[in-house]
Amino acid sequence: MKIQLQLNDKSLSADLTTISGTVSLTAEMACYKAQISEPQPGSFTVILDSRVYSCTLEKLPGGGTEVSLNGVRIPVKIQDPKRLSHNIGGNSQAGGLAVLASPMPGKVVRVLCAEGDEVTEGQGLLVVEAMKMQNEVQSPKVGKVREIKVSEGQTVNAGDVLAIVE
Repeated sequence: MKIQLQLNDKSLSADLTTISGTVSLTAEMACYKAQISEPQPGSFTVILDSRVYSCTLEKLPGGGTEVSLNGVRIPVKIQDPKRLSHNIGGNSQAGGLAVLASPMPGKVVRVLCAEGDEVTEGQGLLVVEAMKMQNEVQSPKVGKVREIKVSEGQTVNAGDVLAIVE
């Protein structure tokens, strides 16, 4: 999956893949491979180059994300260029509906909101697990959750509609 990373003041494009529990990130002609596990929700253990890192992710009120890596807080912004959504009927206005689709086949492990909830851009709505990696599906805009089309434990295919934000 192609992603856009914003780390401190630096922006770069990267490829992110998961194969047999190994996460690979290729950016700027370098490839980093790590084993990642989530011993408890929101807390990760990362093994990179035989070093073990304790990592947590925190969503900030303004929609950003901070990674805490062995106690050091790092602001990051990760964005899938495809935005995991599209507008119904080609309407690109902010007032249109945003349909959030599953980025890959997997299982819905968490529903983080309810129908009728007000959401901000970048707020996590659902978590889809694929190949032992959890992927948060985020709202592409400020709005209201019109419909949640899946439930926890449900298996989904790539492109299946997960939620609609208006």
